[in-house]
Amino acid sequence: MAALALALLAPPASAAGLGPDAANSPNADSIRTAYWVMLAVALVLGTALIAGLVVAARRFRARDDAAPRRLTAARGTAGRVGAGLGVLAAAIFVFGVVMTEDARDASADESAESLDIGVVGQQWLWRFEYPQDSESSTGEEIATVFSYGELVVPVDTTVNLAIDSTDVIHRWFIPALGGQVEAVPGEVAETSFRAEEEGVFEGSSTQFSGTGYPAMRATVRVVSEAEYEEYVQSLAEELSEAQAEVAGESAAESPDPEAPEGAAP
Repeated sequence: MAALALALLAPPASAAGLGPDAANSPNADSIRTAYWVMLAVALVLGTALIAGLVVAARRFRARDDAAPRRLTAARGTAGRVGAGLGVLAAAIFVFGVVMTEDARDASADESAESLDIGVVGQQWLWRFEYPQDSESSTGEEIATVFSYGELVVPVDTTVNLAIDSTDVIHRWFIPALGGQVEAVPGEVAETSFRAEEEGVFEGSSTQFSGTGYPAMRATVRVVSEAEYEEYVQSLAEELSEAQAEVAGESAAESPDPEAPEGAAP
């Protein structure tokens, strides 16, 4: 079983549809390892069960010239088999607990920078809120810097996500970066990942949330630290310009309180 598990930890390309996506963070790698080990255990148990059924069917089947043989076992056989299965179940349970804790803590790296980002699910898209200074480069106060659909993060940085929802239950899932996390209205779920390489990683909500659910995709784009800073600054500038334009239009449309009634604006 151990040899088979180790062999499956590096599956061939043809097994890509059978297993999870290639991991790009330590916690996703732990989840992938647990998946292949448990698949190996399931294959061994399933093969043993099928083999036992085939042997029993051939050995104890009824024949025209003789009555079927009776299945007999030595005293205590059932107890030994049950004990073996119990030990296996306990080992699987302990393995699950260990791998869960490992996946939960794998992205924690004291030497790496950390970044806190808010993730808000709504029908049917994701909103990402980035930390930023309260003022843009022009000195104007800006609201929260955010983006929709695509989350941009720096490489080799522990990204802490605070996930919630504005309407119904959604589920955040980027297979290459970690496990699934539910976005529940009124609750904040936390997860983290640390991308090891730059690239674009796709995901989607795996929780049915209404008619537009199939279109609820998410993308995480991992870039360098400099590119991330430039991206957030660009978002802040665009938001500041939009706010200034809206404020200007509102001022132009507002009537002058000192103008005489009936006067043309």
